[in-house]
Amino acid sequence: MKKPKAVVSAVLAEPYLSKLKELCDVTLCGWAVRDGWILNEEECIQWFHDADFLITGVDQITRRVLDACPNVRLLACPRGKPVNIDRDAANERGLPIVYSPGRNANAVAEFLLGAVIGLIRKIPLSYHEVRNGKYLADPVEDINKVPERDDIVWGFNMPGPDTPFLAYEGYEMFRRTFGLIGYGAIGRRLNRFLKALEMRVVVYDPYLPPQVAEEDEVELLSMEELLRQSDFVSLHCAVTPETKGMIGKREFDLMKPTAVFINTARGVIVDQQSMLDALTSGRIAGAVLDVFLQEPMPANHPLLKMDNVVITPHLAGDSRDVAAHHSIMIVEDIQRFLNGEKLQFVFNKEVLG
Repeated sequence: MKKPKAVVSAVLAEPYLSKLKELCDVTLCGWAVRDGWILNEEECIQWFHDADFLITGVDQITRRVLDACPNVRLLACPRGKPVNIDRDAANERGLPIVYSPGRNANAVAEFLLGAVIGLIRKIPLSYHEVRNGKYLADPVEDINKVPERDDIVWGFNMPGPDTPFLAYEGYEMFRRTFGLIGYGAIGRRLNRFLKALEMRVVVYDPYLPPQVAEEDEVELLSMEELLRQSDFVSLHCAVTPETKGMIGKREFDLMKPTAVFINTARGVIVDQQSMLDALTSGRIAGAVLDVFLQEPMPANHPLLKMDNVVITPHLAGDSRDVAAHHSIMIVEDIQRFLNGEKLQFVFNKEVLG
């Protein structure tokens, strides 16, 4: 019996790619072949036109592309939200879109926790300044031949208050209040880490069922109360007309002056100038930012001159393990489809009837 054809333009990790090859005749193209190769519309039609299964992560699957693919039976997008696929066009053809919700939840949660600890304990700042020559002793001929001392504290022999012990003195997350705006897969994973630090976790999410909050032992608050009470405020919501620019001057004014603001969601959820004003005026104490209004950031961005921020170039969800997480979800749903079984991760459930 002839195998169905699967055209893959996204990264699928082993052993799941091999499993797909057992099920299908597999053709690799785009990002699956070379990092950064995003297919344009004409290339999509060229590669996908005779596919039964179309697996893509970043290529734009437009109505025109789908119209040129008469054999396609299933669309798959190994992302947390298949924004690159025309949902309406897929629905009109009755095509399920399978995806991988929560594939990078653990990656983001671990990254966020590390970055926040880095900020409040001043780890990136102290590393940067020490590497650039601050708080160093004179050069020595042999770094292994120095007077032996059992108790050494860096900087205690330096005069005055300008010692690393004082300059980089931070504080702990232990038993403070962490506020989550949005409580999906990332928030739920992060909550487990925060509970290990004995933190109080509060949530604003108007779509969260109260029983979920009760099960996870988080407190549901209004947005205003969360902002007022939290020592850390972290965004975990999708970009919608409702959330664009949701955090602005009013919201920053409600926060504690000691609060840390965290954004690993999307830059457009925050009014950028209001955030800059809050950081420069001391309205809030600091920020951890992985996403921005413009990416890459312009070289003259004011954030680059601030010591009270930790900036990373949109890396939170990027771990080597994410590909394995999304690959098993996608390949297993394709196997279910071929076996006539119920699909587990369907984005457009309305096509299932």
